[in-house]
Amino acid sequence: EGVPRTLQAAGCPSLEPFPRAAMLSARAAPSLVRAARLCTAATRRVTADALVRHVDVSPVAETSTAFVGRSVDLGWGRVYGGQTMAQALAACQKLVGGDFSVHQLSCHFLRGGDVSADIRFDCEVLSHGRSFSAIAVRASQEGAPILAMTASFQRAERGLEHQDGLGPLARGLPAPEDLPTLADRFAPHLAKVPPRLRQLYSAEANPLDLRPCEFVAPWDESVRAPRQAVWVRAKDPLPPGDEAVHQRLLTYFTDWALLGTALQPHPTAMWRRELQAASLSHSVTFHRPFRMDAWLCHVMRSPSASGGRGFALGEVWSEDGRLVASTSQEGLMRVRSTERDRPAG
Repeated sequence: EGVPRTLQAAGCPSLEPFPRAAMLSARAAPSLVRAARLCTAATRRVTADALVRHVDVSPVAETSTAFVGRSVDLGWGRVYGGQTMAQALAACQKLVGGDFSVHQLSCHFLRGGDVSADIRFDCEVLSHGRSFSAIAVRASQEGAPILAMTASFQRAERGLEHQDGLGPLARGLPAPEDLPTLADRFAPHLAKVPPRLRQLYSAEANPLDLRPCEFVAPWDESVRAPRQAVWVRAKDPLPPGDEAVHQRLLTYFTDWALLGTALQPHPTAMWRRELQAASLSHSVTFHRPFRMDAWLCHVMRSPSASGGRGFALGEVWSEDGRLVASTSQEGLMRVRSTERDRPAG
């Protein structure tokens, strides 16, 4: 359903990477009037293995440099940017081969993705040497580009090494075991969550265990310092030895909350009707090996916002204090004028 037969024949990943209960299309939204019950035991659990399949891609039969990924609607009505980035990375990884590991990716979001259409990834090898390989990938739907990415890969080698700064526990952030889950944080406030999103924030529907060090509700317009941190871990053990899968999952996760950091010093909120927010660019640099089924902490800060754009930086740390990745994101943060924003008189 929704996948061209030629792509099905090419061996597309499971057409049900997420249970139907988790694929909340905009067309299904009217049927969710009883969404307050979505977080009950009747909700089907989404496994980490389902997420692994979701961020995978399959080759298009007629070419060796094109791949296809399945879209999933998490309830926002458009494709989650982390999905597109992770699938684009998967396409690059399949093209470059197993001897190389990604060390940096950078992408630009060109338009919102349609959740009802698959995504095609067309790759081009820009350079391929003994130590490094660079690949460009264009993600498109119905011929229209939605994302452009370049990724650089390297064969493993030894070299100089250092890291600056303290890990999350050494700098005084709470341990993940001492924090409530994101679902626990949202549970008392489900009435404020749009029905189409309530399952996304339920304990069963998210294969990642997210634990923010401080809960910033997406409707809270309080002014805060432009800093936050979120612990993350896959809820289920992942297969050992496949570094590429863990890199895709981390890429998928890093699009969560990073831009929101740039909103915190302003009297607005992510779910405010007058706010237009969207990712414009995103990058991830991978420093050291890690596993997504062990605790990681994304420590984020925003040094600047200007011109209707917010900019945020992040560091991803292991629980034992190793810096495993760095992130950056620039996004649109446009607040449309309203009656309450206009000066009196």
